[in-house]
Amino acid sequence: MFKVLRLVGVGVFVSCLGITNGFAGKPVPKSPTADLYLAPSTSQCSGLTEVTGIYQDGKGTYLPSDSVQWATGGGANGIDLRITPLCSVPRNLNVLLPAAASTVLGGPFETCRGMGALLKIPDLQGAQTGVVGIPSLAPEYPKANSVYYYFFADSNHDGTFDTGYNLVWQSGIYLTRTEYSDRTVYDLTTDLTSPNAELIQGVGNGGTSKGVFCVPLRLMVTRLK
Repeated sequence: MFKVLRLVGVGVFVSCLGITNGFAGKPVPKSPTADLYLAPSTSQCSGLTEVTGIYQDGKGTYLPSDSVQWATGGGANGIDLRITPLCSVPRNLNVLLPAAASTVLGGPFETCRGMGALLKIPDLQGAQTGVVGIPSLAPEYPKANSVYYYFFADSNHDGTFDTGYNLVWQSGIYLTRTEYSDRTVYDLTTDLTSPNAELIQGVGNGGTSKGVFCVPLRLMVTRLK
């Protein structure tokens, strides 16, 4: 019987578009599951008072309102992993940013489905062991083939999440792909690339860099065969 793998101290998630694979309990064949765990307990980021990262509940099961999907992208093999979390406690994503990044945002930010918060790993389904994601640089960022987290902030403190941001890991994220008889496991971590992510204000093409911040990320995804 298939059991979702769990790694202590590891984070994971996935996103939307394409075929929806929302489920609770055992996932259906060929569907992806993802668990966001706490970022590494020993942070790579100096000067932090708390662990920085993006994590979920570690159970590998999702309600219909959650979105953990393969989605058609624009890269080499065209199948991205995208995660859009449900807006309920304790299933929403918790994004812990360094104080300097929070100051730049100027107000609270939304981390779940309400405004379409999304974590995307490009071209993951067919990717082999190595780095996934390419830099998203000015003036054309955010690029679709970057590892990024997309969200909205209430920068004006008026109760409306109306300012879009992308947190982009410009060095990509290192993937270790392992094949089993019944599943493929994708273990991704910035431990082997860089935990630094660029905060870009703006949605669509273009945008304005608001600085680079240390945000370590670890993610494990399982795909049933």
